[in-house]
Amino acid sequence: KGVIPGVTATLLNENTGASRDAVSNDQGQYNFAAVPPGTYTVKAELAGFKTYEQKALRIAAQQFATVDVTLEVGQLQETITVTGAAPLIDTSTATGGGVISTEQLSTLPSGGRSAFLFAVTLPTVVASGDPQFNRQQDQTNASLLSLGGGTRRGNNYLIDGVPVTDIRNRASANPSIEALHDVAVQVHQYDAETGRTGGGTFNVATRSGTNRFSGSGFYQTRPRWGMANNFFSEKEGNPLPDTYFYLGGGGFGGPVVKNRTFFWYAMEGYSSDTTRSSPQIRLPTAREKAGDFSQSFDESGNRVTIYDPLTGNADGTGRTPFPGNVIPSNRLSPVAVKMLSYLKNPTNDVSNGLANYFSTAEIKDKAMMYTGKVDHRINDKVSLAGFYLFNKTDEPCANYLEPGLDGPNRFIDNGDYILSRRVHVLALNNTWLPSSNTVLTLRYGWTQFRDDDTLSIAFDPASLGFNPAFSSAIQTKKFPNVNITDYYTLGAIDPSDRNLYSWSANGTLSKLIGRHTIKMGGDYRTVGIDTQSFADGAGTFEFDRRFTSANPNVNGVNGANPSGNGLASLLLGYPSGDPGNLSSIQVSAPANYYLRYFGGYIQDDFRVSAKLTVNAGLRVERETGLREEENRFTVAFDRTIDPGGALGSIVNPLTGQPIRGGLVYAGVNGAPTEQGNQPAAKFSPRVGMVYSVNPKT
Repeated sequence: KGVIPGVTATLLNENTGASRDAVSNDQGQYNFAAVPPGTYTVKAELAGFKTYEQKALRIAAQQFATVDVTLEVGQLQETITVTGAAPLIDTSTATGGGVISTEQLSTLPSGGRSAFLFAVTLPTVVASGDPQFNRQQDQTNASLLSLGGGTRRGNNYLIDGVPVTDIRNRASANPSIEALHDVAVQVHQYDAETGRTGGGTFNVATRSGTNRFSGSGFYQTRPRWGMANNFFSEKEGNPLPDTYFYLGGGGFGGPVVKNRTFFWYAMEGYSSDTTRSSPQIRLPTAREKAGDFSQSFDESGNRVTIYDPLTGNADGTGRTPFPGNVIPSNRLSPVAVKMLSYLKNPTNDVSNGLANYFSTAEIKDKAMMYTGKVDHRINDKVSLAGFYLFNKTDEPCANYLEPGLDGPNRFIDNGDYILSRRVHVLALNNTWLPSSNTVLTLRYGWTQFRDDDTLSIAFDPASLGFNPAFSSAIQTKKFPNVNITDYYTLGAIDPSDRNLYSWSANGTLSKLIGRHTIKMGGDYRTVGIDTQSFADGAGTFEFDRRFTSANPNVNGVNGANPSGNGLASLLLGYPSGDPGNLSSIQVSAPANYYLRYFGGYIQDDFRVSAKLTVNAGLRVERETGLREEENRFTVAFDRTIDPGGALGSIVNPLTGQPIRGGLVYAGVNGAPTEQGNQPAAKFSPRVGMVYSVNPKT
């Protein structure tokens, strides 16, 4: 036995016909780096020896497989053929984790078909998100995973080696299983090639076409006759609505040019109508909307007394109740009457301080995802691959006043909005083989994740009859937010515009030198969010009991603040707070927040012997603090600033001491333009060792 240099090793992709050659060096070592996932044949040839051939060797994403070849003396025409999978124990790297294969993705049960959540089948992987949110549009909950004791949502997500992690550390997309070859989950990482993670790394390998046309398809439905009504809906007498669930998709691919160019296309989509029983909702009764509170009681059965705010003393005391507990029609605010005209009457038209409206909300979701991949082999040394994903989802909130978001007055429903998400992912890969023992990979990635709250219907708030000065200040075409103590809050959700984005480039050079596989490379990323909030763009009103109670200086429950009613304050047109401030209107300016990341590394995988491998490397990283494109934010708090400025010092009236401290704005008076005090560089040494006692240990 001994080392045999000069052996020609060939790696052949059994599905695409692509092959690579390597020659064993004077240490008897050979290496194939940056191998695309697939099924391979390893062949070793040298004159005077029998040809060695191992077939059906499955290589997954980010998997290191060690195949030790033993050549026997004989004729080259004689062949020793071995058929089998890769070794059960990976003796090439100390990195721990596992691979979720195509077979597992296709056969294991999964309610929402999220490939990342399959990681819970591996040791030390814990999911902590709401389990019902595991669908295409559930980037937030599907990313709440802790790997190896790391922070939840502290992981790195890669598609074909390209990062798709957004600024909130979520995967921008949950790719369709039909588009995936496998998912490598690296839990404990001793490879300096991996970075920017406080937990583990998910490396998704997308599916490629082969020399044979092939496809897959599936369809799923959940018929209404197989469903049971919600327990609380049944108790309230609400029948099971006409719910539905449809899910389907598939993939198809094959050769464009045999042995050279391939494609794979996949799609997946669903639509569903699910229900939720309404929470405790209290709506004004028909009497109350007309100003009649003669039949209004609190939870203890005491009649609610409505006091006239125009009576009594200057401090609000000494007020007298409205005769008969009814507000005269000529005192009713036309704006308030108009607002309440859009609100339906309660299910139980009684006002006793308790919920009086019951319904079942319908949530009609729909989603569709399209993916495509093209692989092209220019020659035996250069290959290209490109993957693109587009995901479109629309998820409405739970509408209780207008179930199903299809009522004419749904703009008054505070559940009226649609979470509209549009995701684009582009991953480009280039692999170049300068020599038989050297591999260079270059990658580029781009993601755009639009995560918007949109209204299902527009409403012109000026139609409510506001003062023209107020109407001219309105920024958003929606029903105003009207918060009424003890009653349902009126007005749809405030829309927002969020565009999370990233683009990246990385490269790796791998070379076999003796028993050492040396890798070095760099990684650059820009990760950010371009956003604008339209909160309070149509105005926000607050109405409580104080203006219609006997004691306006206390806004507590009836025991502490005798009677009064928030709805009565609305009908009279008296919002809480400063009487001169009818409402607040706020619309944030658009802002583009981002950070930049730089990483470089060198890694040595030293195969000491057939049983022992040592992994050692160093990664150097630099990440900027959060920035805003036009410096429109604060970056620090200075405890020495005199907040009075040119107006003079501000003194604490109780202690007589001058007050110090104030916010520091980006770029002002030489201030930094990024938040935080990031180090110039972070050094991360990595050392690991793997020793094989026997083939199973």
